[in-house]
Amino acid sequence: MQTTGKNLKYDVAIPDSYLYGITEDIDKTLKVFQLARTLSIFRINNINIFHDKILNPSTYERNFLSTILEYLDTPQYLRKKIYPMSEMLKTVGRLHPIRAPHHKNKVNIRYLKSGEIRVGIIEKKGGTLFVDIGLDYLINYDGRFNQAGKKINVRLLRRNKQIRAVDVTEKELSNMFWGYSVRYFPDLKTIVDRYNPSNLILTSKYSKHFDKQEFQTEISGNVKADATILVMFGSPKYGLDMIFAKEGVDIQRYHSYNFFPFQGTQTIRLEEAVLGVLSILNSCVK
Repeated sequence: MQTTGKNLKYDVAIPDSYLYGITEDIDKTLKVFQLARTLSIFRINNINIFHDKILNPSTYERNFLSTILEYLDTPQYLRKKIYPMSEMLKTVGRLHPIRAPHHKNKVNIRYLKSGEIRVGIIEKKGGTLFVDIGLDYLINYDGRFNQAGKKINVRLLRRNKQIRAVDVTEKELSNMFWGYSVRYFPDLKTIVDRYNPSNLILTSKYSKHFDKQEFQTEISGNVKADATILVMFGSPKYGLDMIFAKEGVDIQRYHSYNFFPFQGTQTIRLEEAVLGVLSILNSCVK
């Protein structure tokens, strides 16, 4: 999403109580899938998960959320190698593909183009490093990593009939959406301290109505080029006002908006809020 001609990027922050009140694993999985789809649709770079000190979800709930999110961001051809079947993943077979740009199809090697970027996993055979990029056989890897099982981004270079894989830098991926990263923080304060206060957007039904013109003037118009704006959401039960108060963080330092004035339901579910808010912010693109 770009605004006022800048390469403006968005991160999202949600509490680890995202799955609060849901008991069946299939329902939990579907709810995480909806979040993963939304993050991919709107090209979110980082999903920051912070511990909700009010609802205080279990470690299993937190791990369930982050594991499914990371699993869904992984290309299908690598999932079985990276994620052995477990109790958390028992219902993922019912999900549709995310189909993000880095989820490439399995193709015949002759159709690979020199310069193409793919996600791969390092393998060692007889002291030689290879990378599995979803083909019928492994590709020679010529890069700085040597840890078998590590997921990496590689560029494929073809010379005559030989293909080798080399590292891709973050700078090379900076102008494209290449999936999201999942980051966990033990508290909300740790997240907000990583961002410039003027680059934070809080969501609350008790705040002033979101105004597109004001947003473009006060926020996107004042942030630096290539800056990242963090959009924060409350829990399924408590809003950010209570979460900030619980942690002793001054909520008045940050921009806060009601994105759904005159809502027709008593509550808006967290997954609905994420989709709706990012849709509204996307409409501010120029």
